[in-house]
Amino acid sequence: MNTFIYRSSFPIKREDLFQFHEDPIGFETLVGGANGIKVIKAPNSLLAGEEVVLEINILPFWKKIWVAKHISYQKNEFFTDNQEKGPFLKFEHTHRFLDGSDGRCILSEEIQIDFHFWTISRILLFPILFFMFHKRHTLTGKHFGVRPKLILCRYS
Repeated sequence: MNTFIYRSSFPIKREDLFQFHEDPIGFETLVGGANGIKVIKAPNSLLAGEEVVLEINILPFWKKIWVAKHISYQKNEFFTDNQEKGPFLKFEHTHRFLDGSDGRCILSEEIQIDFHFWTISRILLFPILFFMFHKRHTLTGKHFGVRPKLILCRYS
C-alpha cells in the first residue's frame, strides 16, 4: 500500500480554507472542474457518514460508479473520505489543513491508494494524480484570488 501526497501552501487562514471545502461551493468548484465526472449524489456536509456518488469516465465508452463515504471529521483540522465502490482496490483520501508560516495555510491531500498491478499502475497513475490535484489546488486558489505554492508531491 502506498500513500500519494500533494501539499500546497495558500496565503489564507486555515479556517477559511476549511470553510471553502465545507460549503457547497467547494464541492461544486472541485468536482465541477473535473472532466468526465457526473454528480449523482452530492454530500450534505463533510461529517462522517455522508455519501458521495459519482459517475466517472474511465475511457471514452467505459463509465464507472464511484461511491465514497466520509469516515472522519474534525473541524478546521481534517476530513477523510473512503471509496466504498469504484475503480480502485483502496482509495482513502484525507484532507489535512495545517498552519503554515506567516499566516499561510497548508492543504495536504493524502491518499492511501492501491490499484490493480500496482508496481506498474503506480507509475501510470502518478501524473494523473499530480495533474488532478494541481488543478484542484489551482481552482481553490482561484476562488480566493490567490496562487497556491506546491510544497510536495510524491508517494510515501
